[in-house]
Amino acid sequence: MTTAAAASAPSRVLVATDLSARSDRAVERAILLPKQTGSAVTILHVVDAELPRRTADRLVDEAKVLIGEHVATLKGAEAMAPDIEVVLGTDYKAIEDVARKSGSDLIVLGVHRNETRELFRGTTAERVIRSRACQVLMVKARPKSAYRRIMVAVDFSDCSRRAIEFAVKLFPNADFHLVHAFDVPFKAFLRSEDTRQEVSRSHEEEMDRFLKGDFPALLPLLQAVPARVFPVLKQGPVRDVIEDQVDQLKPDLLVLGTHGRSGIAHAVMGSVAEDLLSYPPCDILAVRP
Repeated sequence: MTTAAAASAPSRVLVATDLSARSDRAVERAILLPKQTGSAVTILHVVDAELPRRTADRLVDEAKVLIGEHVATLKGAEAMAPDIEVVLGTDYKAIEDVARKSGSDLIVLGVHRNETRELFRGTTAERVIRSRACQVLMVKARPKSAYRRIMVAVDFSDCSRRAIEFAVKLFPNADFHLVHAFDVPFKAFLRSEDTRQEVSRSHEEEMDRFLKGDFPALLPLLQAVPARVFPVLKQGPVRDVIEDQVDQLKPDLLVLGTHGRSGIAHAVMGSVAEDLLSYPPCDILAVRP
């Protein structure tokens, strides 16, 4: 099977903050990441370029002080010495520009409360996920430790493969629950339990082939600590299965592979992924091809 190039762990992480409490959680998570990945961190705040120059300059100075004070309170931050950048610009465009110039390959953002997919559209997070070929980590919970239980939505595509590879390289000490939802075609007309079991076995075999495929990052983990990779196959609509497994597993992180350049509506789980990103049940890592 021909697959996309294997994902690699980030060498530099860019975390964007608007100085809100939710963004503070993203900064705190970004400070934890180098302990797992060895990556460098840049903390970015964007001041609206449309403001009067004197006001903008004052806000730039204040933001640098506030970020520095916050970082000084975080354990281990002094040894990591994150770069702090405050720039004039438009939020998502400035984030993309700084990410490109700094060579960042993971962007960390705080989750802002949006009740519907429509409210999520047009936000900074949605625009960054849609327009930049970069991985994006959306942080909802205040971090207390490294990610330990990670759930990955799987549809056996190359995008799913890349998402798993990236997550394994980023968090090699976590447990991975690979969740695949399937449905029995025309199940309303199929009365035979044997038929349903046959469909289930078919998906189990496909999961087995998927895991035994071209997985440079995952194969060593399977060989060394196989009990840390848990395939989960559940019959039912994708949305229901994912929500049910999030409730049962209570993952620290949910990983979604996304397709192409046409936006998050074409993510591996279609509109379900867009709903999850607009109102995430936990931290979410969106991995692009």
